[in-house]
Amino acid sequence: MPKKSNSAAASAAAAAAIKSSKAPSAAGKAGAANGDAKFIDSIDPEDPEYQRQLMRPAEIKEDLTLMEQRKRVSLILNSEAFRRELEEIVQSQLKTGGAQPASLDALRQLSDLLAPSASSSVAAATTSVLPVNDLRGGDAAAYQPEERLLRCKLAAVYRLVDLHGWSEGIYNHVTYREITAGSLVKIDLAGDIVDRGCTVFGVNKAGWVLHSAIHSARPDIRAIVHLHSNEALAVANSRCGLLPLCPEALAIMDEVAFHDFHGIVSDESERPALIESIGQKATVLLLRHHGVCVCGATLEEAWRRTELLMTAARIQLESLRAAGGPDNLWLPSEAAVAAGKAAAARSGANGWSFGQLEFEAAMRELDGAGYRTGYVYKEPRLRAPEDRPRKPQKPPTPLPEEEEAVAAPAGDEANAPETAQAAEPDSAESAKEEPVGESGTEQSQPAAEEAEKLNFDQSEQQPEV
Repeated sequence: MPKKSNSAAASAAAAAAIKSSKAPSAAGKAGAANGDAKFIDSIDPEDPEYQRQLMRPAEIKEDLTLMEQRKRVSLILNSEAFRRELEEIVQSQLKTGGAQPASLDALRQLSDLLAPSASSSVAAATTSVLPVNDLRGGDAAAYQPEERLLRCKLAAVYRLVDLHGWSEGIYNHVTYREITAGSLVKIDLAGDIVDRGCTVFGVNKAGWVLHSAIHSARPDIRAIVHLHSNEALAVANSRCGLLPLCPEALAIMDEVAFHDFHGIVSDESERPALIESIGQKATVLLLRHHGVCVCGATLEEAWRRTELLMTAARIQLESLRAAGGPDNLWLPSEAAVAAGKAAAARSGANGWSFGQLEFEAAMRELDGAGYRTGYVYKEPRLRAPEDRPRKPQKPPTPLPEEEEAVAAPAGDEANAPETAQAAEPDSAESAKEEPVGESGTEQSQPAAEEAEKLNFDQSEQQPEV
């Protein structure tokens, strides 16, 4: 007869001990009655569930324990409060630089794993997402925090251009969906490579000639988005240029300049002509038969102007198609154009610089779709904290009809107009029905508090004037 294993023999011995065991002793019962019961006293050896657990192999017990632990960890990780608190810690450490690169990298990886996969237009357009922020471990430590954040923002702009359908293969200067923070190549104004990043590819010379000419002539321009989109080309090739057909056009039309086409911009001899075309004030350079360069002091500014230009160009094309030509377009008056430009110039208030609010919204959309941008949000919370004190509202000023209804004598109530009775506040009715105090002339304290509460509730329901 084959021998039993040690675990099986131990289980059999335990089962035999259970069958031969007796009920808890009288001393045990007395201890339980006194509140000094031990765990062993609460065990019923005849309980089938207890016997089944006792007979269960050690490997199965360990697996069940691990399953319970994983279940608990999963509940914690899926908690919205935990994800929000973790993201706040990561953003705080990125701003202060207090954490070590290894610990910060671990926090960032955990935060990235917990990034929500929200269903949005961006998420619906993507099936497999390559993270924007691929700087991890030693790669992240090789760059200063400012450069890491700038690389992440620039790579995110590449993704936005592609998701909006404005890319053109690999020849757009801001192009395809494979760009990451680590694959960007850093070059100087002379065209020499300073940092190759993780890519094996080189630099487009035509792109360097165009961008370096603008950067060298305009120190205020630190970001350029170059596109070959159909809408931008259509406006660039039109003699009428950009027309004031929408608020988006009014916001940028004073900053638009044109550059005539002289072939592919690969010859450095064209640099003086480019510098002359953009001048010292333009931020949008429409390249006839080529594309457009949209500039800004920051990436946020350049991206926002790109959105404005593309929207204005699309509306202009649709308007020309519907009108049958520019002669049939209904253009706004000079006064309306001036008012629209003035309104656009006031954007960027309330602590947000031009384009920052819109760029942060775009980053939220990318992060919600799983792109892991690595962007440090100026305002990571969209909702105010629950403990923020609310500004008390003043009671509404009664209407003339209400004053007349309140001032009317009691004997004339039956003859009062129906509209005045309907307009009388409920708080006044409630105050009249409350019991009076012992003196017969003043309300009791609870009644006064209830009337005040009713007045406050009604004041919150009234619209602001």
